[in-house]
Amino acid sequence: MFISSDWSPKLKSAAEAHPYPLGRVLFFLLVLITLTGMTSTGGAQLNATEPATSVQGQSPRTMESSNRLAIGINGLYRAGHWTAVRHLNHQKIHSIRTRDGDGMEVTYDQPPQSKDHPWAYVIPGSEAAPLIAKTQSGEMISTRFPEKGSPSHGPAMIPLSMPWVVAIGDPLGLERLGANELLNRDSSIAVSTINSADALPDSELGYDGVDLVLIGGSGTKVLHGMSTSQQRALIRWIHAGGRVLMTLGESSTALFQEAAWIKALIPLVEVRVEELDPSSIETFTSSQTPLKAFDGLRLPSESGNTLLLGRTSRRENTPIAKKFNAGLGEVIAISADLENSMFSNWPERTDLLTQILGSIIQPDTELSGSKKRSTAYNDLAGQLRTTLDQFEIKNGFSFSFLSVTILLFLAVIGPLDFLLLNRLLGKPLLGWLTFPLAAIAFSVFLAYQSLPVASDHSLKVSEVDLATRPEDGHEIMNTADSTVQWNRLEVIDIDTTTTSGRVKSIHYVYCHDAQLTNPSIVGHPKLLEKIGQSHNAGLTSPFGSPGPSFGGIQIGIEDSRLPPYSIAIEQDQDTGNHLSTVTAVPIASRSSKGLMSEIQFTPKTISLDPITRRPGSELLQGTLKNPLNIDILDGMLIYRNWIYLLPTRFPAGSQIESLDSLRQKNFRWQLSRQKALESSSETEAWDPAETKKLNRIGEIILFHEAAGGTRYTTLKNGPLADLDLSHVLSDDRCILLGHLAQPATELNLHDDFNTELPGIRETFLRVVLTVESPPR
Repeated sequence: MFISSDWSPKLKSAAEAHPYPLGRVLFFLLVLITLTGMTSTGGAQLNATEPATSVQGQSPRTMESSNRLAIGINGLYRAGHWTAVRHLNHQKIHSIRTRDGDGMEVTYDQPPQSKDHPWAYVIPGSEAAPLIAKTQSGEMISTRFPEKGSPSHGPAMIPLSMPWVVAIGDPLGLERLGANELLNRDSSIAVSTINSADALPDSELGYDGVDLVLIGGSGTKVLHGMSTSQQRALIRWIHAGGRVLMTLGESSTALFQEAAWIKALIPLVEVRVEELDPSSIETFTSSQTPLKAFDGLRLPSESGNTLLLGRTSRRENTPIAKKFNAGLGEVIAISADLENSMFSNWPERTDLLTQILGSIIQPDTELSGSKKRSTAYNDLAGQLRTTLDQFEIKNGFSFSFLSVTILLFLAVIGPLDFLLLNRLLGKPLLGWLTFPLAAIAFSVFLAYQSLPVASDHSLKVSEVDLATRPEDGHEIMNTADSTVQWNRLEVIDIDTTTTSGRVKSIHYVYCHDAQLTNPSIVGHPKLLEKIGQSHNAGLTSPFGSPGPSFGGIQIGIEDSRLPPYSIAIEQDQDTGNHLSTVTAVPIASRSSKGLMSEIQFTPKTISLDPITRRPGSELLQGTLKNPLNIDILDGMLIYRNWIYLLPTRFPAGSQIESLDSLRQKNFRWQLSRQKALESSSETEAWDPAETKKLNRIGEIILFHEAAGGTRYTTLKNGPLADLDLSHVLSDDRCILLGHLAQPATELNLHDDFNTELPGIRETFLRVVLTVESPPR
């Protein structure tokens, strides 16, 4: 820094005007601070003209225009979820730079795009997160994700409390549900009406956060224009747990011709359209407006769950609305073209949809007990984050300890220092020595208290591999780095109906010292080699977003104190699975980072004897064999609302000859720890502030609706709703649930070695099995 010659006379005259040395020094300091601020401002202005290296900086070719990008599905998206982004001029997007949920700058490097894959994918960290897209030609488009607003008025961020429906064709009036012009109230549902196939993403990641996809005869043109990748993306999303509603009336024949893949979602033997009697629909909705007979698809009566039973014009019973399982997802079919003129003018059409869809399109309201809750979060995801973000090696300080320490420090440098030096010794000048010594002593004390807590870093018995566990049951010592700890929740889902498997896991990594890491979460070879074939890496992404769901984990989105990191996205050409590589992730000193991963694999299952349902009963009969080449601990077989408690260890390949020999229990009672007393029952209340029982929290996350939902936990289940498989428990599906002693994933913090880090872990296993109905 320098002072120009023009300023020298002014400084000299100003110095002569202040003869006192202290005032002269203060004046010079004021001038220096002013010049420093001017220099910093000028430097910032200079840096703004350089090539963009951060979210705030922009290159000369940066274009401040959001009209060149299509964000989400018709401009709608959710923060913390995968979002599709496409260039409207069909230019290939090379990378997208934004902020994650912790406010850190991250760049998503996209795979090579083609005409069949024009979309790029990114996770916006929060509402109105910055977005800088770089095309292959070098063009930089700078904008922001839409802010939270009314989805009926244009692009907006959708809150988790609002259902999101993607309508391929007529939205059937759902876009007006809850709206009131007199009260100036907008719709309570976000609806993306698709009029062109170009608006649909080409990967299942683009449907992340969507609650329902609506398909009707009016969307035949859109379905005809969908590419192969778009069709596969929608099917994969449904099989992974998505929900779809199809209106199959007279137009179902043409619909199946244009999109044959829709027919495969329903177990149809033949496509037959018949005239149906509307009396059952009128009774179901308590309608005072009569309907005429209409043509509808004859749905199969053997499989699926019947929601509305009607009759044909020949007085034959036939389902009008039915729910089918499609992998881990649901397909709801209605045998009517609800978009035709008769149903569109019928006042009770919305009532019919709301009663059939139920909680899928019901917005979340204020939860009971939320005003009495002492936690900052209102979702199970926040409770899980708080549980995983606690580490034994991190020495925590209570408020009372910090308060007493500050009071002691003030007492030492205040009254004690005055009484000792002035009154007893009579040497006040010693205060220039005692004050810094006291400050240094307290700083050393606090720094010593913040050191990692000494522990043996041993794995719990449940953490140890069964093959390497010693016979005496003692713990195995772990020689991992004592300054790093790793907590995780792992869920393995195997669907025998579609022969598919996935490993979803949530990880929190704590570093006592600041590190720059390359975290890679891969499948554990000892486990995945036994149960299936997997990729070496999966799809890894940041976990968490600011808001009440996670307890507001972010203070400011424009946090640039930490260096940026990058996520390289790749796509397997054979399977279509997305993979990601995370590099240069900074973890600040004494802090943690949350990651979420998903690994797709093809399971190896042995031949199973069919499980059948007892005639006229909700119980099962037959034999049960362990379908995997691995031991299952604390297992249970779940069918509808009943469970069969398995032995503590269910060895690989072993068989239970008769399910009647197993103890049976009510599943909801098991989840809520309800006990039957002499004349009443007692339920263990859910504690939203509980952060010590990862096993219990994970159990409720996996079957939240079966446990009673928000009525039991007083917590929502938004970000982790895809882990809830309560809807799979139907007449023709059962779930084998258990724990695994072996971990499902391993973490590589650096490229040169694998880490075996201490921490808490829970690995759940769910196997979806088919239940056959008894012969008539």
